Amino acid sequence: MARRPRVPSPVPPRDGVSPTRVRLPQGGGYGTVADFLTDRFPPHDAGFTRDLFDRGDVFDADGTPLDFDAAFAPGGHVWVFRPLPDEPELPGDLPILYEDDHVLAVDKPHSLPVTPRGSFVRQTAVTKLRNSTGNEELSPAHRLDRLTAGVLLFAKTREARGPLQGLFELQRVSKTYELIAPLEPMAPERPEADDVAPPRHLPKYPEEPHMVRSRIVKDSSSLQAREVEGPPNAVTGVVLLEELGDSGWGLYGANPLSGKTHQIRVHMNSIGRPICGDPLYPQIRNDELERPIGRLQLLAREILLKHPFTQEYLRIRSDRNLGISTFADSTGIGAADREEP
Repeated sequence: MARRPRVPSPVPPRDGVSPTRVRLPQGGGYGTVADFLTDRFPPHDAGFTRDLFDRGDVFDADGTPLDFDAAFAPGGHVWVFRPLPDEPELPGDLPILYEDDHVLAVDKPHSLPVTPRGSFVRQTAVTKLRNSTGNEELSPAHRLDRLTAGVLLFAKTREARGPLQGLFELQRVSKTYELIAPLEPMAPERPEADDVAPPRHLPKYPEEPHMVRSRIVKDSSSLQAREVEGPPNAVTGVVLLEELGDSGWGLYGANPLSGKTHQIRVHMNSIGRPICGDPLYPQIRNDELERPIGRLQLLAREILLKHPFTQEYLRIRSDRNLGISTFADSTGIGAADREEP
């Protein structure tokens, strides 16, 4: 199912952060917008809500600041700059890999979210780049998991957003990832795991990749995506690039031909080779979710696309590296906890 187009904000970002679009429900018996916002958002205090209006942080659908006594309009929406949470400092280095009038490509570090979500607003790639470049129109062209490092593309103007994002949505971008995972398949830790045994050996480059096909779904009730019965909606090609000494681990290349959430992580787990440092697959390990050491060994190495404006092909490569040189521990787990910046 295609995602509904995002409604553009009529209000420009502040300090790199865009306002939140808040829908006004059909019912509820609210007399004013302030009544609804007090009921909707913590700390559910009228004084807190009044401060939002006094600071000019609440706007109507057209971007006009609202007064505290503005009438509630069922079925409409408002724009709100919500107070920003306290955030831990995250890795913020975003070296520029490529830039022209339409496109900006950066080398994202591990652990940095791309867009504001949950407890991270300022500490995100888009906010940091909007502030460092002074370009409030910067918008990510695609998704990249917070725990994944590597090539990340942004549209520099509103006019570039649709054409650039469309290339990813139509799967007209070639993406190459590198990852570290076991050489031999691990026993499944999922009781619902398929009876089909994972492949004992995977092809080694330059052989043709092993193709993993399945149906992946992800809902907000779980941190994990999962494979279900049904027609495949996710395809990933996997090939072994290098055996990492006698550690029992290997460096793999992965080419996702679709863009489902956690696709490579789910597919590597499904063939018995969960990615080193993955806190979600095969099982959720809460103590590793925020740990910078032993980080997920997954890197978006390269993107190849046809520029939507110049029609020239762009090949953009990450300069980052995974923790290959640290695999001296025969047990493997936890060995890749140091890497080049």
